[in-house]
Amino acid sequence: MKNDKGITLTSLIIYVISMLVVVTTIATLTSFFYKNVDIDSLSKKSTEQYTNFSKLFAKEINQKNNKIIDCKITNETVQGKEYKVSYIIFSNGNQYTYKQINNSIYKNTKKICEEIKDCDFSYSYVDSIYKIKVNFLTDNLELTDEDAIIYDL
Repeated sequence: MKNDKGITLTSLIIYVISMLVVVTTIATLTSFFYKNVDIDSLSKKSTEQYTNFSKLFAKEINQKNNKIIDCKITNETVQGKEYKVSYIIFSNGNQYTYKQINNSIYKNTKKICEEIKDCDFSYSYVDSIYKIKVNFLTDNLELTDEDAIIYDL
């Protein structure tokens, strides 16, 4: 009786094809994962600008007896062209202003953020609490509408 131990050509072909299917499936899933995650889309500059603004604005909100004096969205005309200006003024004298003309946010006269596409300040007064809503938009960071930042003062 002959002892047939070993790998036949047919089984070798089946092994190679199954390995190719497994490797292709893993490669496809990996490429889908990295396309969906897209880590590079959040640029360092955008997150730095948001972090800097959020840090300063949170300090402002947490000051005792600080209230909102005024908050508006207006336009300023420069050389015949209209640019959006949004600002909020607090009772301690600090003012945060977004100017579309140079896409920057200022605290009083000091520039604290740049390369900001849009920023709106608005508020409501409910149950003796100011609810401040900030729409913040950069190239890769969109915190607007339902995702807007809400602060309680």
